[in-house]
Amino acid sequence: MRYFAFCAALCSVVLCGCHESMEKRAQREAREYTEKYCPTPVQNFTRTDSVVFERDTKTYHYYCSAVGDLDNAKVFDLNRSKIADALLINVRENTSFRPYKKEGFAFQWTLRSDKDKKTVYFDRKFTPKDYNK
Repeated sequence: MRYFAFCAALCSVVLCGCHESMEKRAQREAREYTEKYCPTPVQNFTRTDSVVFERDTKTYHYYCSAVGDLDNAKVFDLNRSKIADALLINVRENTSFRPYKKEGFAFQWTLRSDKDKKTVYFDRKFTPKDYNK
């Protein structure tokens, strides 16, 4: 009986020690995605350069580049609200975001010029107030 109690206690310590917080999970998954896939192939004139989880603000942050015809400030000026709406729909409907939305994480996209990385065309953060409407 003592052996069983010892094994049960040991298992609970090991299992508790292996539990990963949602913040650590997000940080790990963002890092692994970036290492494995980034930069991604260009799709719809955009490329994902990296994904970072910012623990202090609980923000899953996508850094992307505008490529080709999309690498133009006028395109973003004319379509800023359409781009924001499309990204918000993505946050609301993408099932892989569910565990993070449940924890109240924010999601942010920063799109820069592929030709000039200092030029930021679009930067938008979506918080629970945005995606829970």
